[in-house]
Amino acid sequence: MTASPLFVPPYYSVIFTSILPQHTEEYNEVSNEICELAQRQPGFLGMYSVRDAAGQGVTISYWRTEDDVINFRKIAAHRHAQQKGRESFYERYEVRVARVEQEYAWRKKADGAGEYVKR
Repeated sequence: MTASPLFVPPYYSVIFTSILPQHTEEYNEVSNEICELAQRQPGFLGMYSVRDAAGQGVTISYWRTEDDVINFRKIAAHRHAQQKGRESFYERYEVRVARVEQEYAWRKKADGAGEYVKR
């Protein structure tokens, strides 16, 4: 697992948590297509995703503005993937949208000392 990058606040995070009972090749294809689509959208900053062996997953995408989040939700290919997910892939999912006002990170430097990075 790697740390997500730091962005300059304020920005928005879309937190998608899900339960995927069965990981299929079709799911991989749809997921990859949506990730690539998101990366091409105005305001997209980044994405981080992890899923455990039991199928519980979290994907966090980062966006410059709330309008960028809303506009991505309206794209037909994204709406189609959502419908496919409900019909074929997910047992359950939740979406949370949050405005990030502040962020900081701690990192170990080459000399072994730690430092905080705040944006």
